[in-house]
Amino acid sequence: MSAAACLLPALLALAASAQDPAPAPARAPGKTWFYMRMWPDKVAKYDPEKDEVVKTATSHHGTGYDIELTWDRKRLIQVTGQRSFVEIVDLATMEVVEEHSFERDGFIVRVDEIREIPGGGRWYVKLDEVEKKLDHFVVKDPQWAEYDLAERKLGKRMKELPKAIRRGAHVSPDGTKWHVFGKDLVVVDPKTLREEGKIELSKPIYSGLGPLTIRSDDFYDWRNPDGYRFLYAMRDPVNKKRTLMGLLDLDMKGLKIASRVEWGSMPKVGGWTFSDDRSVAVGQARRGERESQSEGRDPEITFYSLDLHTGKKLKETRVEVRNGLHVAAVSPDGSKIYLAGRGDELVVYGRDHAYLKTVRLPAEFDGWILDVRE
Repeated sequence: MSAAACLLPALLALAASAQDPAPAPARAPGKTWFYMRMWPDKVAKYDPEKDEVVKTATSHHGTGYDIELTWDRKRLIQVTGQRSFVEIVDLATMEVVEEHSFERDGFIVRVDEIREIPGGGRWYVKLDEVEKKLDHFVVKDPQWAEYDLAERKLGKRMKELPKAIRRGAHVSPDGTKWHVFGKDLVVVDPKTLREEGKIELSKPIYSGLGPLTIRSDDFYDWRNPDGYRFLYAMRDPVNKKRTLMGLLDLDMKGLKIASRVEWGSMPKVGGWTFSDDRSVAVGQARRGERESQSEGRDPEITFYSLDLHTGKKLKETRVEVRNGLHVAAVSPDGSKIYLAGRGDELVVYGRDHAYLKTVRLPAEFDGWILDVRE
């Protein structure tokens, strides 16, 4: 190996250690709740401390489909009414506080997707429409449309979203801009759709390094207007078969990478979910699942607990589970790991990856949990 190749790992380690990020971000005081969509027409509020459903909201138009948080994380948007209605649930009261109809005479209309537009009061809505003729149906091409919430009217229609926000766009934590996460982080004005700034994640920080790729949700829950923190991945510049991982802080005031710490090789684990203090992450790898099923046994998944202060593995355990389960959430204090999937069960494991209990819910749910702090 050449002298330069021998020196490069040491230089990389020095560069990473010189940019150690600040301590883990503190979350605002308050209690964390889990929210789940239950069949046929409920949204449930679940207390992870007591392990019980404490309240439910019933939709006004029957079966619910997709749910998602509003940008300020205070409400839920849910598609209902055979996908022709959108209802908004207030998380504080667990009541439907708004409903918007997209029904249209002579048409079957389905809402496929909703994007909040920065600044408030408008959505981008993706619509599938089928025109009802006398003796046949005419299927229209899907379209996006602007929707004014106050006027309850559809405006400009388009085949696709504007290119600047087509992929990876989030409403900024202060609700005023688009932050578009692609190969770089780009700030886009919601009115003009022009680029206002950029953090170049694709540009190597030092010679020999590769681009940085974001691999987690924001540690600040998309609430910090000054910056973000993510797990990141980067191809090892020496061993191309290896992927490195670490923590990345982004400064949105200075539009720059504020700090970066590299931990080493990235485990083949996904679906990371975090404790409230952002000290522990739990993910899963499904290696062994197909082999166990082919042998007539229940599938096996691998729990992987990661220390978010040091980047070191805390524990890795393979467990046999019911078919269809996945790691869905971690309790606020990191002491419980929740598995969910088909049916009405939450299967709970401890910090040590040992089985604790199975919680029966009031109804079946879709297996996905929204973790929201008040």
